Parts: sequence; structure tokens; C-alpha cells
Amino acid sequence: MIQMKHLIATFFLLSLPFLGWSQNSDESAKEVIQFTGVVLDQDSIGVPGVHIYTPIYGRGTSTNSYGFFSMPALEGDSLIISAVGFKKSRYIIPAIDGQTLKVIFRLEPDTTVLNEVQVYNLPPTADAFKKAILAMQLPSQYDNINRNLDPAVLKEMYMTLPADGSMNHRWFVQQQAFYEQRRNSVPVNPLLNPMAWVELFKSIKRGDFKNSN
Repeated sequence: MIQMKHLIATFFLLSLPFLGWSQNSDESAKEVIQFTGVVLDQDSIGVPGVHIYTPIYGRGTSTNSYGFFSMPALEGDSLIISAVGFKKSRYIIPAIDGQTLKVIFRLEPDTTVLNEVQVYNLPPTADAFKKAILAMQLPSQYDNINRNLDPAVLKEMYMTLPADGSMNHRWFVQQQAFYEQRRNSVPVNPLLNPMAWVELFKSIKRGDFKNSN
């Protein structure tokens, strides 16, 4: 019984390469055809920029300004036709007699229903319009505008918000330039620089260090 199990396992392992070879043979047996066509909308106008591709193999093409496309494909390929503003559609390459397949696709528009817009009757003259605008009361949800524009809030935001991308880039460039300047020179101690002391005394006389509050 044990020998029979070993024989079945050995036969299965030896048959694996032949199974893989048969699958590869099936793939290579597919005919490569030249798949061409045109994509139209409901008004029979060519749609440019339409993507025709196979998501499994990752190959495809796009239509030109007239809606025309041409690409190599295999029999049995499942294609997706997609474009902005239109519904997606699928197409499977059939088996044909020959090496060229020509088709015409018609895309359905993908409409989006917008919310209702209310239109109000405005005053007929400029003076009446100005009075109506001045008399208009903003809803309560806009009260946060005054809170966000408060000087104390703006100052706190200035002191606590982190640096953005441009400020970080400027700091990096300054540090790199400072390193290039000091790379081949001896580091200087500012406490031993007399010109630094002169600038310090001038800034003290000007009152640069006084508390602005």
C-alpha cells in the first residue's frame, strides 16, 4: 500500500512539467491579430482619449483626436473601454478567420444629477442691490469666520503651526550653502569676533531686544 502511494506521488510530480508545457502551448497557440476600430458617442462623433486596455496583461492604447485606435491583441482577450464622462464597457476578442479585426464602439454618457439650485430675483438697480446686500444677514454657521480672523488666534497659529514645504526647502538650502562656505575653513567663534560685538551693541541701542508687548 505504501509503495502504491509512492508511485502515485512520483507520477504526479513527473507530470507537472507536461501540464505546464500544455498550458504554455495553449497560450502560444492563440492568434495575434491587429485590432483596429473607432469609438463614437451617441451623436456619431469620434471620442478622443478613450482607453482600450486589458487589465490582466496591462497592455492597451488610446484613441487619437478622431476616435481611432489600433493595437495588437490575442484571441480571447477581455478589453475594457473607458473614458471620462462615459460608462465603461467590455469587449472580448473573438476567434476570426484572418489577422485583422475592425470594430465600432458606441459609448453611453455617464450623467450625474446635480443638486437643486435656487435662483433669487435680484433688485433691478445698483442702489437697490447695494442696499439688499448690506441688509443681508449671514447665517449663524459663518460666525467661525470672525473667530478665525481674531488677532490672538492668528498669532497663536503663527507660533504653533509647523513649517510648510517651501520653508523647509529654504532652510535646507541655507544650511547647505552655509556648509559649503565653512567646509574648507576653520570654524569661527562669534564671541571672539569684535564685529559681532559691535553689531550687538548697535542692536541694543536701537532697542531691537525690547519687548514689543
